[in-house]
Amino acid sequence: MAPYILEDMERAADADPNDPERYIGLCVAENLQMWDILEPQLNRDRHVAAGSIAYDVMTGSHELRAQIASFASEYVWDRSVDPERVIVLAGAGSILESLFYVISSPGDGVLVPTPSYTGFWADLETRDGLTAVPVHTSSTEGFALSPELLESTFNAADMPISALLLTNPDNPTGRLMAAEEMRAAIDWARSHELHIVVNEIYALSVHGDRPYQPVGAVIDDLAADVHEVWGFSKDFAMSGIRCGVMTSANDSVLDAVGELAYWSCVSGDTQHLLAGMLRDTEWRDGYLTEMRSRLRKSYEATTSALHAASILHIGGAAGMFLLADMRRFMDEATWEAEDRLWRRILDEANVGLTPGSACHIGEPGFMRICFATESSEIVTLAIERVAKLLH
Repeated sequence: MAPYILEDMERAADADPNDPERYIGLCVAENLQMWDILEPQLNRDRHVAAGSIAYDVMTGSHELRAQIASFASEYVWDRSVDPERVIVLAGAGSILESLFYVISSPGDGVLVPTPSYTGFWADLETRDGLTAVPVHTSSTEGFALSPELLESTFNAADMPISALLLTNPDNPTGRLMAAEEMRAAIDWARSHELHIVVNEIYALSVHGDRPYQPVGAVIDDLAADVHEVWGFSKDFAMSGIRCGVMTSANDSVLDAVGELAYWSCVSGDTQHLLAGMLRDTEWRDGYLTEMRSRLRKSYEATTSALHAASILHIGGAAGMFLLADMRRFMDEATWEAEDRLWRRILDEANVGLTPGSACHIGEPGFMRICFATESSEIVTLAIERVAKLLH
């Protein structure tokens, strides 16, 4: 687990919620603002079916996969997907680990555009024996990905490259990939016969004005080389439920991941719970509308607080985070200086942010702020503390 997350867990466990100087953690990408809407739904009619405590299909019960296929076909994938092409495992991390175990071989490299989610390194490297190869995009170019960057990284790699991992919407920038940007990246990957994995875990957490376009709406040919990943942890504010989803047109990949599902299947009770939630279409649609509205309000409150504090940031349109530009507050443009600044904010302001190094950014001085783990008032207080320290 990343050191900044361990720090957050330890300090959060010791924090007194009534202490005005308590630790405020803004470094974990969770949406903890939806419990008042989730609680009555999740605790309503908890009549567990007998089948929920017995063995079932390890890739997910027929009922849950049917509900996910119906829902995600409309809301996430923008096309009709057969429930038999849906696999459910215990979290998107489990999906990624199993999927890459199947499509890659130990010693291979996987291209990961940065800034990126830090957990990809653990997902790919810990047991699969792969190497996450960062494709460093630039802040001066809005962190956009280009075939030229992919090609130069591919050519410089000292290992065979087997796949490209794209995240859209993006963590940690909150940006949406333009259709032409994604199309160009996929065309490039196909020119090198790579697998393409598209992580769409924030597909429904779009709070900006531009609509999200899934990969199926961007390219005409969703062939056997494209694999999509989604889950409940972010869009449904259930990071502890542990239910990730994948779909693919590749029968061999689906069969192979299915063989691995025994070691990471979702509990029957969780599947029963989620299937019932998705069946309630009126609640579901109301939840998604309110979730996006709250994310937008939190984002606007956070950017307003940053503006008042004279802290620059990279604007986003999705997710529950943004990147603060801390470069002018560092004594030198080095990773050591970034670490010193991050540590000062943690120790002196008692605020936890995600250091840019954890996001594998190619240039020091950016830090991720997760604005949905606390109320807007608490997030604003945290930024005020940071500003007082910086200025």
